[in-house]
Amino acid sequence: MIRDITIGQYYPADSVLHRLDPRVKFIGTFLFLISLFVADGIWGYALATVFLVAIVGLSKVPVKFIGVGEGIDDLRPFNPHAFAEGLFEEDN
Repeated sequence: MIRDITIGQYYPADSVLHRLDPRVKFIGTFLFLISLFVADGIWGYALATVFLVAIVGLSKVPVKFIGVGEGIDDLRPFNPHAFAEGLFEEDN
């Protein structure tokens, strides 16, 4: 089971992102992280989320699980509709 987890591992896929030079990917990741620190308000985070969803879509890497905590038991099957609804849910 632990061999099937692709957190921080290379996932073989034929996509535009996989064919990029590693330096370009490193610089892009660095700029994305800087933009998260600079983002202010809901629109900045919304733009970062749209960018992240576009990158995951371009990479053609399937998203099967999402982490809801820090342990291995905190992995849950990924449901994009429930995830989107959870983003706009108000806590009372």
